[in-house]
Amino acid sequence: MLFYIIAIMGVKKLFPIIKEKISQNIPSVIIGIGIILRLAQYLYNRSLTEGEAALAINIVRRSYAELLKPLDFTQAAPVGFLMLQKFFVDTLGNNEFALRLFPLIAGIISLILFFEVVKKSISSKAIPIALILFTVGDHLIYFASEIKQYSSDVTITLLLILIAICTLRKNFSIKYILLFGLVGAISFWFSHPAVFTFYAAGIVILINLVRRRQWRNFAWLIFAGVIVTASLGINYFVSLQALSKSEDLLGVWQQGFMPFPPTSPADIQWFGYSFLRLFKNPLGLSIYELLLAALSFLVGTIVLFINKRKIVLILLLPILLALIASGLHKYPFQGRLLLFITPLMFAIIGEGIDFVRNSAAQGSNIISIALVWVLLIHPVFLAGYHLIRPRAPEESRPVMHYLYEHKEKGDSIYVYYAAVNAFRYYSDRFGLTADEYITGVEARQDWTNYYKDLKKLKGTGRVWIVFSHVATWGGVDEERLFLSYLNILGTQLDTFRASGASVYLYDLSNSP
Repeated sequence: MLFYIIAIMGVKKLFPIIKEKISQNIPSVIIGIGIILRLAQYLYNRSLTEGEAALAINIVRRSYAELLKPLDFTQAAPVGFLMLQKFFVDTLGNNEFALRLFPLIAGIISLILFFEVVKKSISSKAIPIALILFTVGDHLIYFASEIKQYSSDVTITLLLILIAICTLRKNFSIKYILLFGLVGAISFWFSHPAVFTFYAAGIVILINLVRRRQWRNFAWLIFAGVIVTASLGINYFVSLQALSKSEDLLGVWQQGFMPFPPTSPADIQWFGYSFLRLFKNPLGLSIYELLLAALSFLVGTIVLFINKRKIVLILLLPILLALIASGLHKYPFQGRLLLFITPLMFAIIGEGIDFVRNSAAQGSNIISIALVWVLLIHPVFLAGYHLIRPRAPEESRPVMHYLYEHKEKGDSIYVYYAAVNAFRYYSDRFGLTADEYITGVEARQDWTNYYKDLKKLKGTGRVWIVFSHVATWGGVDEERLFLSYLNILGTQLDTFRASGASVYLYDLSNSP
């Protein structure tokens, strides 16, 4: 009997220790899962999308000096990022793995940086929720294997936020102020939205230095700010000036600019629509948890404003500055360009849902648990699904391989206008030259022009029609529209389909 009493007492003493060990290891397990999810998407080695291919062509075909000039095919990327991508291609070869290696590294580093940020910014019970949301974020996983700069935007944002928080916690140490300035000066060359994060955090630090009358540290912050602004000025004349004046880029992102000043009910609606749209893209949440996430974000903002005002300002001001820049038509407030705010919003959502959960637990533990599950279950299951079936939106590579193997001498190739860049990138790999294909017209405003363009091929014999990145603008699938026209003009002989891409062989000879 005495043995059992001693055993029970021992278990009671060990239980808190075991519980603490488990809680300490939970973040490591979550981060490990996040690394696996990102590696799975990377190792799947999907084909380049049309947008990726356009940037890849610039990186592959230009010299380092030529990357300083405005990019072709309506592309934009930070100069430092382009140089680094060029280095990986020159070192590891022109392939998808090399082009996506830096975004992957950035995506993995982001997991660690996010954990360090939330440890210093939100309550301990909110950390696992925020960390899970960040780990399984659909767009965060996908863009960690996209050759563009959005994954590294997140990494740089988190690094600047972390240094800023450490500066606040270390009583505005001169060492941290100078580190903040140094990283800020470098970051502008690798991330366009870094300017919002740096100056937002800098404003918070500046205000607190003035309030505390720490004039010596204030002087060092001004010194760091001058260096950073000089770096931004040089970057502007080298790269950003041309981007800000590009009519093509402004046209592509026209819907992402805040109406300023708002002059109609539709302009007012833009703000509500844009706020809710953030939770779908870039946060990657579905309609099922969107409203709860939006509520948690608002609650988290209030809770942090009451308890940690400096922290919530550092997290919110970059979003506000990006919104102001969109009103000035300098930075679109839309989609993947806002991926950098994802960690900031997930941290606030984590704090908000923890407060909502604790409030609901006073009435029912079941409801409090259910609220967390409602927020997490769909993103977690979606991440698990994509672990088995990674995203592959436009598989142009197998289509091009099929064309290469089955094309006969004398065959013509017609490339759908939105598939041209992917075709150009992979044509080098499969030995197809520029004079071997015809570029289709873009006629979304008048679909009859597609028929007129295809009719020019009548009498050319065998013609391969290549599709990817197909537009469904106006509720019409343009691939199906093209096929209906082609079936009028000739006879389909062959077809090959992959995810988001396809190729068809038609006999367009003059005979009936």
